Amino acid sequence: MFYEKHVFVCENQRAPGERVSCGNQGSIELLKLLKQKAAKAGIEYKFRVQKSGCLDRCELGPIQVSYPEGKWFAMKTEADVETILEFYLKTNQPEKYKHLIVADDAVAGEK
Repeated sequence: MFYEKHVFVCENQRAPGERVSCGNQGSIELLKLLKQKAAKAGIEYKFRVQKSGCLDRCELGPIQVSYPEGKWFAMKTEADVETILEFYLKTNQPEKYKHLIVADDAVAGEK
């Protein structure tokens, strides 16, 4: 497999007054930070981080999804970026990132 994990971070933005969107909740800056930190991680890690359009879980965001597992994460702060990079992408320690996982059936106001 070329990439072991492929992470998509929503950066969709909507006009004020419309449905909430990840881009308006800071995902663009968080994506940039995650990509910068991932690039510094070096080539020994086989993952790719990239932007996506709307993933339709806007009220839970900023949101990202990672494949092949299909894990959904709420990534809201710089600390969340660090946690996802270190404990999900690099070392896979679920006990360290489980608080960021968004359940498949989650709706706004819950994970």
